[in-house]
Amino acid sequence: MARLVITSPADGDAAHIFADLGAKAGANVADRYDADLNRLYERLTDYPKSGALRPALGMHVRICVVSPYVVIYEHIEADDTVMIMRIAHGRRKITRRFLRGK
Repeated sequence: MARLVITSPADGDAAHIFADLGAKAGANVADRYDADLNRLYERLTDYPKSGALRPALGMHVRICVVSPYVVIYEHIEADDTVMIMRIAHGRRKITRRFLRGK
């Protein structure tokens, strides 16, 4: 089982998403997305290579979808770590610059 690391930018993305969903759609919807993300994180610890590769973002960068959001992560095989880098709306243009938080 891989170790899960959620970066500060990804944690901030999730907090923003849940706050926005809570304000616009209600607490139940925000809670459902929170649960969906947690299920995805659990799956990634068991199957870290399950996401689609995105070599344009980095050699080992992968994505998974919790519609309409895209979870961008990297599986670091050397120490069997799944690092959640960012979470973004699927309509957003995702670039290496975005991953670096700039």
